[in-house]
Amino acid sequence: MTITDEQVATLRAQLQGHGDEHSRLLNRLDKKASNQYASLVTAAFFEATRRRFMKDEEVADDAEVIEFVTSVRLRMADPELLDPQVGETLINIALGKLPPEARKGISGGASHGSKILLLAGLVADAQFNAEELDAFLATARGMADEVFS
Repeated sequence: MTITDEQVATLRAQLQGHGDEHSRLLNRLDKKASNQYASLVTAAFFEATRRRFMKDEEVADDAEVIEFVTSVRLRMADPELLDPQVGETLINIALGKLPPEARKGISGGASHGSKILLLAGLVADAQFNAEELDAFLATARGMADEVFS
């Protein structure tokens, strides 16, 4: 699988808060490209989560994860869109604190939607400039190409 420039542009638009552009680009993706886009989102989520919650191989404690998920929900117009338990579970899987099997009770749609919301919060908190966002997306793209091939 190769992540395309269009898929990266779609995620960039979402992370920069350009909702109309994100929707336009997302609607242009066919089923295969949409699945690849979901892989890019997952890779970006894992990368952003590790950057935020891992320092010198030290993993953040549960309280920090809970606080972050709460902060994302407080920023949302409808906090019910992000189930806190799902958010915490996905973050803890990304950090290696839980096995991948821990997401068995989480639907694919809930998982993807939660990753998007959490990723937006992680990127907003990181306050990337344009160059840093490009570098972050390049890293996520490389991960998706490698891991999901």
